[in-house]
Formats: sequence, structure tokens, C-alpha cells
Amino acid sequence: MKIKQCLPALSLLVSSFTHATVTEQQWGDWYGNTGGMEFALSSDNQAGEKLTISCSNKKMVVAWQVPKEDYRATSDEGMSDVYLLINNEKYALENESLLPGEAIPAQLAFDALKQTRAQDNVAFTTFQSGESKPFSARGLHDALKDVTWQDCLDQP
Repeated sequence: MKIKQCLPALSLLVSSFTHATVTEQQWGDWYGNTGGMEFALSSDNQAGEKLTISCSNKKMVVAWQVPKEDYRATSDEGMSDVYLLINNEKYALENESLLPGEAIPAQLAFDALKQTRAQDNVAFTTFQSGESKPFSARGLHDALKDVTWQDCLDQP
């Protein structure tokens, strides 16, 4: 096959690969992606912990990691008393309401995250693992300003 015949196919392949690649973005102390095929925002605190807020499969999941101890806890793994603390105010992380017509706890947490300011603090806590050290909310509002709860639910 001649090179000239292969070029159109090669350019289509490269173009498809380029569109499938999503580059990570940075908003203040938060980094990740809020569009395309992935929704995950992460931040690292001064204690070396990592907090990740992700959306997929019609739910929001919050994960707390302590990499140097190889420890990870998530809001969807069946732990009890799992909360996100925003300025010490507790937000439950269940993705279904307990009673019909009630607000979904994870949606309330998502909406509160959207309203954070640069000076606010966020922490993760569970009965089993205790409370994380605080994470800065600087940039979180900007990362979420154009994202809705429905956008979170629509992530594959």
C-alpha cells in the first residue's frame, strides 16, 4: 500500500485519539475533570491526604486516601456515619433519599460544595476511620460553577 493511501486513515486515527484524550484542569487547590467521559475532582492537603469527588453511574462518590499508609475510604463502600464536613457542618453522602419526596443527601452535599469560598475547609469523616485533616476549598467553587447535579448523574 502506498504512503499517500495510508495518510487519510492515519490522520483520522490520530484525530479520534486526540478527541478522546481529556486533559486535566486546575482550579486553585483542586484538579481533575468535570466534563467529557470523566468527572473527578481531587485535592491534596498539607498532611499528604487526598480527597476526590467523582461522579459516575448515576451517583456521587467521595474518596479519602492516605497514600503513605496505603489507606482509602469511600462514601459508597458501606461504612457507617460517612459525612463530608464543610466548615464543620455535616453533609451526608447517600445517593438515595430515605423517604419519598425528601432531598437526596449527596445532592445537598454537592450543592454545598458549589457554594464554597476560598477560605472554607472541607473534610471527610466516617465512624470507622475518623476525620481527615482539612482540605482547602480554594478553587472548588470555580470547578463546579458550570456543573449541575444532573450533570453529575449523567456521567457514565
